[in-house]
Amino acid sequence: MFEFLQRLAGFAVPIFVISTMLNVGLTQKLPDIVGYWKEWPFVLKMLLANFVLAPLVMILAVNLFTFPPALEAGLLIFALCAGAPFLIKLTQTSEHDLALGAATMLLLMVGTVIYAPLVLPLVLEGISVNAWAVARSLFLQLLLPIAVGMLLAQFLTGFAKTIQPWAAKIGNYALYVVLGATLIGYLPNMLDIVGTGAILLGVVFVLAAFGIGYVLGKGEDHTEDVGALGTAQRNTAAGLIIATQNFSDPNVLVILTLSNALGIVMLLFLARRLSRDNEGQTEQA
Repeated sequence: MFEFLQRLAGFAVPIFVISTMLNVGLTQKLPDIVGYWKEWPFVLKMLLANFVLAPLVMILAVNLFTFPPALEAGLLIFALCAGAPFLIKLTQTSEHDLALGAATMLLLMVGTVIYAPLVLPLVLEGISVNAWAVARSLFLQLLLPIAVGMLLAQFLTGFAKTIQPWAAKIGNYALYVVLGATLIGYLPNMLDIVGTGAILLGVVFVLAAFGIGYVLGKGEDHTEDVGALGTAQRNTAAGLIIATQNFSDPNVLVILTLSNALGIVMLLFLARRLSRDNEGQTEQA
């Protein structure tokens, strides 16, 4: 049974990634997104938070504490990949403009396509990563479906409206399959991980990244909130692509999935808290 679920998780990963990216393209308009990219101070702060400060926290942590190579690799991949599709859901939950969430996600996603393949071999000693293969996979599975979705929404509006709910549903169901099949299929590996401190580090990293994004987004309520959520919610789609195509040890995938699953739970709670704060400020105004 464990082997079947492991294969099912591997099969569901590209389905989750492609359908989720397609849904983003079908639902977001490029002019709205570009409008937020013109806010250069916020753009530069998000790049600093996600590709310098947050990864630096994890790099320092894995050098300060000792982890098995597979867990170290999974944690570093988790920290290096930014621009998560789930940011759209978090933005909606916190009651902010979805275009801001999409603009932040796409900015960080494009950055990840360039950044992760170049930096990962530098921080993982003794491991060679095919940068071109990783960049190509990230482009084909992340950016291309978004572009296709936007083109369909622009030129085949009726068809886009028909397939959009299905793309969203398939993405959601595939994510549940990935999380469930991974957690159950790799249960023996997960039990081995408990006690290493790797899971705790994944949780602490998410909270630290949230704080970094919030501080650098400071100035306006919407940039604080989305900046915090966008920095804390790492790009599991990109991480899963890298983990499944470049590492044979299943613990890389397991710690990546566990860190993401726990991060999603915490960030949904925080997004709801931010929503309540926004309602309170609106009422006072």
